[in-house]
Amino acid sequence: MISIRSSQMHRPFILLAILVLSCLVLLGSHQPAAAKPQFSAIAVDARTGKILFGNDIDGPRHPASLTKVMTLYVLFQDLKAGRLKLTSGLKMSNRAASMQPSKLGVRPGSTISVEDAIKALVTRSANDVAAAIGENLEGTEANFAARMTRTARAIGMSKTTFKNASGLPNPAQVTTARDFATLSLRIQRDFPEYYPYFRISSFNYGKQTIRTHNRLLGRFQGTDGIKTGYIRASGFNLTTSAKRGNKRIVGVVMGGSSGGARDKYMMKMLEKAFPKCVDGEMIAAAAGTSEGASVPETKIAIVLPKEKPIADKKGLDKKILVASIADDPAPAEETSFEKLMAAPDDISAPDTKVLEAKIEETAVASTEEPGKAAEPAPAKLPFEVKKEVKAPAAKKTAAKVVPSWNIQIGAYPKKEEARLKLKEIRASGYKFLSGKQAITVQVQKGAKTVYRARFSGFTQKTAKAACAQLSKKGLTCMAFSPQS
Repeated sequence: MISIRSSQMHRPFILLAILVLSCLVLLGSHQPAAAKPQFSAIAVDARTGKILFGNDIDGPRHPASLTKVMTLYVLFQDLKAGRLKLTSGLKMSNRAASMQPSKLGVRPGSTISVEDAIKALVTRSANDVAAAIGENLEGTEANFAARMTRTARAIGMSKTTFKNASGLPNPAQVTTARDFATLSLRIQRDFPEYYPYFRISSFNYGKQTIRTHNRLLGRFQGTDGIKTGYIRASGFNLTTSAKRGNKRIVGVVMGGSSGGARDKYMMKMLEKAFPKCVDGEMIAAAAGTSEGASVPETKIAIVLPKEKPIADKKGLDKKILVASIADDPAPAEETSFEKLMAAPDDISAPDTKVLEAKIEETAVASTEEPGKAAEPAPAKLPFEVKKEVKAPAAKKTAAKVVPSWNIQIGAYPKKEEARLKLKEIRASGYKFLSGKQAITVQVQKGAKTVYRARFSGFTQKTAKAACAQLSKKGLTCMAFSPQS
């Protein structure tokens, strides 16, 4: 009887406690959601520095793993100055090894070569390697970040502050689309001998084959870099450089709602901008100004050697870490490129509902003078194309257009199979594929559809020579004239 009465006496208190806890849960569930990342985009003629498209190009944004472009810029400074060699070893500290993924998994106390570090940043966007670069070059990552900021200001990135070498979340690490377009120009202009690293699609490290996060390589004609990025606060970021003929364009998209939407937006934006670019060999000094754009594009290209798997490389953690915080994760909803392109034209900013809107030209006055902020985009459009800025007319030359020959390495029932085969061949490191465009050609044979896997950009002589080399490796190869 005593225990029953005691239980009855405490029942009101128990009910009160349950009520309080329920209220707290309800209050917690109604906390305001984190703000969605803000969107911005820019397309720049790399020859003149003129801004052709723009959407909030000077709005503050978090760079995420785009940060690593500046990390590599500073590393390239030391390589060019002779303070480092590609074979130099970078020691991995306990702190660097503990960075959150994406990471390469190098064990504390071991070393990684500078060249492998470059490849790890370009492909996997490895945060442990980025931190190790900072510590090895400047003693601490904080010191390195201060150098990154000084370097950014020196090359015209006036609204950028770096706090780490990786792009992992830090509220004070901010930049703008214009600033990263400037960096994308300057890394090509200042380090033409190292810039080709940005176009590698994969490399072997120990027992791992590490593939790039940059899905525009081999998919958007002319793309030769540069970098993707993602953290929750930034959304999906991308900076891209592409060259067609003597035209080159740089684009930056920040705050995408998904990797696929970001990539599709970039491709549409650049496709719209390319006809407005001018021919030349210059690389502009900054986005929005042609000042200093008098340095020819150096025609130096590094030869990326064929990577061979190593039985067991010292320092490689056998536990492969694939989760990504500071770069593109692999979301379950990711669709193939073909499905993405077949979808409606969703080019809306991430904080708007899906809109089936296409990029359209408007009569808004251009504000592409140095030092002036871009006009805000009108509310009715998630993306606005600025009025074309008339660039200086290129000198007319009697250049002879040489039709491009193709080589075909197979025909497949599915486009994805053809694309993967092209990627596999590209990753083998054949020198004669350097600068060549991977394409798939759809052919209808009655009710059957096949996809021919080809590389383009050859002359008749080099196409036949390439096929001869591939045939020696046991691969099927046929050379086709431009009309085939």
